[in-house]
Amino acid sequence: MRRSVVLVLALLVAGAVPATAAEGPSAVSVLAPGNSTTYTMEGQARGTATGDPDDFGAHVDDQRELYGDFEFKDGRFRDRCDDPLVPRPGVEVCYDGFGVPAIWGETGEDVWFGAGYAVARIRLFLMDATIRTARGTLAELTGPDGVPADVATRTTGYSDAELTAMYGRTSAEGREAIDGYVAGANAWIDEVLATGDLPAEYALLTTAPRHLTREDVVATGVLMTRFVASEGGTEMANVAALRGLEDALGEDAGRAAFQDLVWTGDERAVVTVPREEGVFPRTTLAPSERQRVFDRWADYARTVPLELAEGQGTGAHPTPGAEDLVALSADAPDPAGAARAALEEWRSALTGGSFLVAIGPERTADGDALLMSEPQLGYDPTLLVELEVHGDGYKARGTSVAGVPTVGIGYGERVAWALTTGNAKTIDSYIETTRPDSDDDGVPEYRHDGVWKPMTCRDEDVHYRAAVEGVPVGPPAFTETVQVCRTVHGPVVATSEDGTAARSLQYAMWGREVETIDGILQWNRARNLEEFAAGMRKVTWNENTGYADADGNIAFWHPGLHHVRPPESDLRLPLPGTGEWDMDEHLPFEALPHTVNPRQGYVVNWNNKPAHGWGDGVGMSYTSYPAGHGQRVTNLVDVISSRSDWTFDGLRDIDRYAATRDMRATEFLPLLLALEQRGDLGGLERAALELLAGWDGSANSEGADMRFTEGGQATVGAAATIFAATVDALRDELLHDVDPAFTALAERQHRSGRHVYDVSPALNLVLRVVDPSTSSLTPSRDYLEGRTAAEALRDALSAAVEVLAAEQGEDPSTWRSPYQMEPVCSPTGGAIGPCVDMPFLERGTWIHLVGFPAPAGGAPVPAPAPPAPPLPTTGPLVPLALPALLALALAGVLTRRRVSRR
Repeated sequence: MRRSVVLVLALLVAGAVPATAAEGPSAVSVLAPGNSTTYTMEGQARGTATGDPDDFGAHVDDQRELYGDFEFKDGRFRDRCDDPLVPRPGVEVCYDGFGVPAIWGETGEDVWFGAGYAVARIRLFLMDATIRTARGTLAELTGPDGVPADVATRTTGYSDAELTAMYGRTSAEGREAIDGYVAGANAWIDEVLATGDLPAEYALLTTAPRHLTREDVVATGVLMTRFVASEGGTEMANVAALRGLEDALGEDAGRAAFQDLVWTGDERAVVTVPREEGVFPRTTLAPSERQRVFDRWADYARTVPLELAEGQGTGAHPTPGAEDLVALSADAPDPAGAARAALEEWRSALTGGSFLVAIGPERTADGDALLMSEPQLGYDPTLLVELEVHGDGYKARGTSVAGVPTVGIGYGERVAWALTTGNAKTIDSYIETTRPDSDDDGVPEYRHDGVWKPMTCRDEDVHYRAAVEGVPVGPPAFTETVQVCRTVHGPVVATSEDGTAARSLQYAMWGREVETIDGILQWNRARNLEEFAAGMRKVTWNENTGYADADGNIAFWHPGLHHVRPPESDLRLPLPGTGEWDMDEHLPFEALPHTVNPRQGYVVNWNNKPAHGWGDGVGMSYTSYPAGHGQRVTNLVDVISSRSDWTFDGLRDIDRYAATRDMRATEFLPLLLALEQRGDLGGLERAALELLAGWDGSANSEGADMRFTEGGQATVGAAATIFAATVDALRDELLHDVDPAFTALAERQHRSGRHVYDVSPALNLVLRVVDPSTSSLTPSRDYLEGRTAAEALRDALSAAVEVLAAEQGEDPSTWRSPYQMEPVCSPTGGAIGPCVDMPFLERGTWIHLVGFPAPAGGAPVPAPAPPAPPLPTTGPLVPLALPALLALALAGVLTRRRVSRR
């Protein structure tokens, strides 16, 4: 294995002492702010007194500066240490200098016992909060404000009996891992309950941890698949937007405007799987038929009660009022209220992002296979915890979520994998026709297949604490009892006031979420592509998976359970629950987007559309937008495709480029620079263009301290400021004068979460207007209002510099704008533990870079790709233009180049 002198020096400068490394790939990683979220009472007092984040506890803030300096710690596999913790015979735990535990176990149960014990030592309160969120019991910590979300979790989740049954359906290895993890975490809980050395959050909230159960682990797995690896169920937002546009602009114009911003099927959208590797139709509906089908469902949407957008299954259950509570005499500290609010905010913000890169030997200098993984889950706090496991066939290092017995993202001795949220629609809304119960048994009925059927209902008791002026106090002595019901489609999340309609949710992986644990456990033991691909077939979640291995293979899968959709349905709108639109079958694994050893020599994904023909995002939130030519992944594609001499150390260059690049520059900067030839520009406009001409597209061109800012606000330079202001002005020029209803939808379609510089759907529409060559779609109206595209760009530039000059003076070189800041906080928002601001970086929360040296004898360079076939207009739900050999490889007959048979 090659080890870069630059890497070693960087590690030493950062204070990292590389652990003794066992056999395995070259690997480095970083997890900001640190691997621990455990704050003792002593650490809390010390950190509060000094204000130094490091003083709050060991390893709670020892990787933030490393992260901000674009440095990494050694991530290679470790040998056993001389003084391990031995929580029980057969289990050893060694923590490295950054608090990353390595676990050795004699049996599989020992391995995961050690993992549960080791993770609980450094993440106990976060593990507790995550499990309570998954079980719908967080209000027992946070008080009445937590009741609505707990009710929603109980409504859409599973009963205890169902969770137990799901545990029973896992493999023997899966049950062994769950049992070991539960026992290990409980062993640590017993220790801290005996010593009283609890994390400080428990003292603040006057509570204590409870023992884990098998059902807790299963429910936490469900939580992760629901919040990070699923999409859909909020079609009512589209119904409201569509109806608002129809009312404002008329039926035809309103529907056309809606489709300008919430489109499907742009054939020039950026994708991960190259066209020559396969086209993966999500529907058999011909493009020429899509408008007719959309009109049909738009007609139906006019009949759907808008009140079905919210209900007890969406978090709209009423919060218990003060009149329902007993006033308790307690002198609780104000920070407890802040902690409660932070936990509720953390729960509501759970979502996924992330990017991955896999580079094959034909794109590397020495024939290596390289992989980069950057899951983006925020820092306040991150759900991810880093660990390493050894024993009974397991050998894996990476990250997991506290409460789940897997290494979910990471690498083994011979394989490495990365995950990004797939964003495919796997949750659908059905509109049910309902009536009150006909036999006075309290169970409502719904009409399905022409007959009235009783819903399946049960009562759920949601317990919660009292609150005094927003501060949770006392035991969870209060109870809110709710009836939760299901139809044949799934949980009923909202009901009309008159009782004649309801909305239910159908989950494609209903009852099968925990199967993903079995698949990942197989990854944690895999040694080659064949073994890893077998695990891929088991996962039911929709997490894009990138792969590289020691045999020189790279691959990409868009996995999970996806329903075979009715051909004449529309992803963007709800379906009637009458029975004729039911979805029961799932697409076969081979029909899902995938590629092994693509001829282009790399795969890249940043939550973008996985392949040609596959369904677009459904446009209801920034986690699932329709696909266009402009998307953050294009920056990665441009830089990776430009070279064929990548090295392991070169992955750092890709990381930095992605982290600091204004993604909009790829699409819009050339269009703006073309204005230099115009003769109607003023002095300020020309000065601004000169600055843009010398700009490298970096969003932090001022060279700000990227670790954190103390006593001041980081700023970006003149060119970045001018560019951002001009792009905003262009969007305003084209989209904000149509109608208030259109403006509201355009604003919704411009939200991008923490992806500050992304090319949003609203900006893709702008791009489609000013550069029609970027899209196969035609705007429905003249957004330029008679101007040329160049004139609109000029007007936007003029408007931007006019505002900047009025605010900051006539010298464009002095113009600045605030740099986006991100909170880096403890689970309680700084009520316990530190809370600082870090300048925004478009990076993963945890990053790992992995390199496998070329196999002995090297690897053959593949033949050039054939001409790209045209997109199909209709056809069966199977991969098209997919080499037969590749289809066989993914079916398990792995005969393609560089595939190991060991």
